Amino acid sequence: MIRRYSRFTVPKWAKITLFSALAVLIIVLGCGIYVYSTAQNARTEGFEASEDFALKNTDLETVDEVTRFNGEHIYHVVKGKQADGEDAIAFVKKSEKDSEQIIYTTDTADEQQVESSWQSACGADCEMEDVRLGLYDDAPAWEVTFRDEQDRLGYSYYTLDGSEQLESFALSNQYQ
Repeated sequence: MIRRYSRFTVPKWAKITLFSALAVLIIVLGCGIYVYSTAQNARTEGFEASEDFALKNTDLETVDEVTRFNGEHIYHVVKGKQADGEDAIAFVKKSEKDSEQIIYTTDTADEQQVESSWQSACGADCEMEDVRLGLYDDAPAWEVTFRDEQDRLGYSYYTLDGSEQLESFALSNQYQ
């Protein structure tokens, strides 16, 4: 006997293929979400502890933002305000919770001035990727990440007021 299908009936092999593909898609999507979530949590791990530590051991009264800086050591950069309203920045070394390991400054941090100084130093062929607070020789500074005209990854360090370039270098592109 020849088995006939109506146009509203789907063969068994098609159902199995469709459900298998859907199950694989859901599993891959779930794994992707898990990996992303784990990476984000590792990146921001300890921000609250560093914020509390900076509030207890410095003149900071309020915290506006906590970021991460990877240099010779990992630092959490805690930006906030003192009781008199003046901006202040505390660099807390992640590995050690010792008040001796805090670098604290009330110097003015001018991001627009840094961007302007970098643009005039690097020229029109460079593309800025990121500007963040960091350290240069254990002193607060701005770190500018960029791509130069040869598509090399570069780093420039500027004083907090953005007026003076401390160092600039680009990494070799030998593997392209």
